[in-house]
Order: sequence, then structure tokens, then C-alpha cells
Amino acid sequence: MINKISPERLTLEDLKNWLENIHEKHYIEMKKASELPNAFWESYSSFCNTAGGWIILGLEEGFPKNVLQGVGNPHKTLINLWDQLSNTNKVSFRNVENQDVQQYMIDGKNIIIVRVKEAAENMKPVYIGGKLENTWIRTGDGDRKATKDELAAFMRNNQPGQDTLSAEGFTIEDLDKESLITFKERVSNRFPKKNYIEMGNEEFLTEIGACFKTRGTGKLNLKRGTLLFLGKVNSIKELFPHYHLDYFNRRGNNPRWSDRISDDEPGDYEMNLYNFYGVVYEKIKTLLQESFALDRRQYRLPISDFDETLRECLVNCLAHADYIQGYPSTKIEAYDGWFYFVNPGKMLISSRQFMMGGDSRPRNEIIMKLFRLLGVSERQGFGGPLIYKTAIQNQFRRPEIITDLSRTELRVWNIDLADSYPDLTLEEKAVLKFIAKNVRAVAINKIRSELKTTEYKVRKSVQKLEERKLIRKTGNGPSTKYSLAVESVEFLTQLQMTMDALKKHMA
Repeated sequence: MINKISPERLTLEDLKNWLENIHEKHYIEMKKASELPNAFWESYSSFCNTAGGWIILGLEEGFPKNVLQGVGNPHKTLINLWDQLSNTNKVSFRNVENQDVQQYMIDGKNIIIVRVKEAAENMKPVYIGGKLENTWIRTGDGDRKATKDELAAFMRNNQPGQDTLSAEGFTIEDLDKESLITFKERVSNRFPKKNYIEMGNEEFLTEIGACFKTRGTGKLNLKRGTLLFLGKVNSIKELFPHYHLDYFNRRGNNPRWSDRISDDEPGDYEMNLYNFYGVVYEKIKTLLQESFALDRRQYRLPISDFDETLRECLVNCLAHADYIQGYPSTKIEAYDGWFYFVNPGKMLISSRQFMMGGDSRPRNEIIMKLFRLLGVSERQGFGGPLIYKTAIQNQFRRPEIITDLSRTELRVWNIDLADSYPDLTLEEKAVLKFIAKNVRAVAINKIRSELKTTEYKVRKSVQKLEERKLIRKTGNGPSTKYSLAVESVEFLTQLQMTMDALKKHMA
């Protein structure tokens, strides 16, 4: 793979080899091109609207190798590209700069590679031909037109904070009185100088921004997020028909589940967001105490550290859900060694930004504010780094986050990568653990020497791990090495750096 080549040793032959062997996927599109093809813009729109990618002009997908056909008229192609990128009747938003377009001459063939970055949420959807219905998205290795529901989701992502709007027709009577009382007590205990406990309910809600009064009439308006957070479930479902929350304990060998919390089952509480958070969080803490008591190998990590990680995951899941869309439903599942969180709607920052922190863009401002008043969430947007830091410090399997237009999924483990695959043999786990802890790719002899085992056992384990696509081979013959098979948001960054370095060496 080209992204494993050190920059000082790059050659045009490396790029040729990569081009001949790459396959179309969610971030790669190949196009035959005598000039700039019309289909270029469909891929441009789809990459802008999803996770970004590369459009390679002059390359035809083939088997066993791709064919470098070249661009017939590269000069005219580039002129058309820049002209049309600046034409709002062609594309609604220009998302390509000079450094994103690179041209190479390989075996006498002109190859043009265009990097298309993901557009910011407030610029989506990016459409073509001046018509909103000409919005494309990337699914798998192809482009397709966005549906009406997907266009509506783009619009909601474009203007978050829908939960700050008035819940027309709903009043304070639609709130669950017990939820409001306990919430008010908890907030008052955190901020005793505010004298919240002495206020009436309407005054308290107005003071914290959960309600507002119409000027002139003094009419009290309940905000949508307040109804979601403290409301009666029947009232919530009048305004949000797709509202649905689930928690499952799927630990052990039970083929179904051993415990469930849901808004559609009778219970002791109105299952609004406030009560669902409280009940599920207590369930999770109990599971953590049980698992840490049983598994002494995890002595390195204080329970409170991983408890904080799961609390952040739970708050993010509930606060960033698109309750208008409602599908898939908001769900939390506990498994042996890991937890799963899913909510409807796309995360409004990239996975990379989530990991790095410092950028907080909540979909639901009021819900997030009410969580902050409880002291269980921070504004600064550093929940992502906390989640990753805990995993790295304790050598756990790295968290996995997947987000697209329809959903956001987050998986966090409190076991290491090898142990998260219980069907691996002890030898395979040992090899995988050694490869995982090395930043650089490692050779068979290095693995054999460190593990003090035979070359046969290492090769057998490596073969199985390759088949499972858990590790990746680079190089050939004596220079063959192995590394984790991780293709994530870092891949595009590495590829761009490689392209830039190659261009510099050719200059």
C-alpha cells in the first residue's frame, strides 16, 4: 500500500503500483476520461456530502489490474474543472483548492487525481445543476441520489438546535411532575446560591432557559428539548412519533437479553431522557462493579475512569440523537467486555474532530444544557479525547465510531484488541497483541524472537489473522512486514501526505 512507503523512498513506480491495484470503495472513485466526464460531478457531490474521497481520472477498473488509460486532453480537463467549480449553476459549493488537484505522467499517460474533502454541515447538501434534488451521497463504492428523507436530514443537520424551538400546543402539564421535582432538587444542590429550590416550577424552567415567555402576552412556551428531557412519554410521542429508547444487558450466554429498559414497557418512571439516563447509568455502574470484581486482570484501570467514559458515551448518545428522524432507535447495549451506543442522526463533527476534541456542536442545545446543569456533561467538547485516552492508557481495544446521514454508532471496550475476539487461539492472540503494540510494521522474525516461539506457529497465526482482515501485509519477500489492518479517517490524511511528498520529489 502506498501509505506505508516512507516519503524519502517514494518513486513514481510506487504510485503506479498503487493505482493498478486499488479498488473502488467508499473513498475511491475511478473514471475513464478523455476530458472531464459529466459523472465526475455526481461523485464530487457524494464525497462532499459523506466522508470525502479521491476521484482518479484516466484510470479504468480492471482485473487483475486496473488500466492506466490516461486523460486525453488534460489541459482542457483542468480548465473545465476550475471553471465549473466556480459556477454555482453547476455546483452549489466549491470544496476543492489548488493543492487538492494533482497531475502525474505515468508510462506516457496523464493521470489526474482530485481530492474532494467532506463539506461542513452548514454547507450541505452539496448539489449539482442548480437543483436540490440533484444531491448525491456515497454508499459503498458507488454514488446514488439522496432520498426525500435524506434531504430533510441534511436540512436538520444544516440548522441544529431544533430542540430550542417552542413545543407548540404543549404546556408545563405535559411534563412529568416527579421528574421536574427531582431534577430541580439536583440542580439546586449544585448551585445553592441561585435559590432554585425556592422558585415555582415555571419560574425555575424560565430561569434556566428551558421555557420562555412571549413578550406582551406573558404566555409560557415550553421548548421541545425540555419536553424530551422531562416530559410524559405520551406527550413526547405526540410531538416526536418516532421517539424510542432501549437498553439491553446482553452479557453472558443468554441468547436474548437478561435485562431491558424501554420507553414502551410499563415501569416505575416516565421514560423521558432524564429518567432513562438515570436508570441506565445505574445499571451500567452495577455491571462495571461486577465485571471488575470478577476480572482481576483489569486492576490497572480504576472503576471511576471507565465509569466516566461510559457516562460520556451515554450523554452523547442521548444529546446528539435526531428525535425527529427517530430511526434507528436510540439504543444502548452491554456485552461481555464492551458497550454499544447507537442513535439516529449524523454526528455534526467528523470522527477525527471527535477524537481530537475542542469542537462541540450539539444537535440539541437544550438537552445538552440540561445535562450540564446536572454536572454530567461539559461544553468544551473533550468527551472524545477522554474516551480514547482511557482506551490507550489501559491498552484496551480502541473505540470505534461510525457516523453517516442516518445514524451514529460508538463501541467502547474494557478489554484489549486480542481478547475482544474470543474465537482466536492463544497463539493468534499473542501475535495480534504484539503487532498491536508496535507503531511500525513488524517482520516474522521479530515476532518469533519476541514471543520465543517457532516460525511455523507465527506464520500460521499470521495467515489466520490476515484471513480475518485483522492485520495487513506490506512488502514482499524478506521485506515483508505486518501491521494492524486499520483503515480509518487517518487513511485519507496519510494518502494526501504521500501524494504531496511524491510531488515534491518529482519537482
